[in-house]
Amino acid sequence: MSTKPAFASQFEFTPDNRAVVIGLIGKLDPVAVDELHPQIQELYRAGLRRFVFDLTNLEFAGSLGLRLLVGLQNQVRGEGAVTVCNPSDSVLSMLTLTKLTQVLPNYPTRDDALAATGG
Repeated sequence: MSTKPAFASQFEFTPDNRAVVIGLIGKLDPVAVDELHPQIQELYRAGLRRFVFDLTNLEFAGSLGLRLLVGLQNQVRGEGAVTVCNPSDSVLSMLTLTKLTQVLPNYPTRDDALAATGG
């Protein structure tokens, strides 16, 4: 009996390593944030400033998950960018309801989101 993990993330770097696309899968709940935050901070400390979050397979984003994205956006302000792409209807609804679509630009594809970060 196989059980699907509650959360997973996939990191894909651009060929020049100037940007990363992070695919989020499942539920971005407090446990997931505890797992993801140190990984993102490690990339930030390594000099990465362009982040794209692919939300295609994200089913749920809780308040801590949204705070993680906004916090990263504030952290890279002036040096880079954070964008999201292809959120599910439920996640887009949450981003819209919380007015985070004004802070985290949303694009239909990874390529569009990457282009917007300058990556």
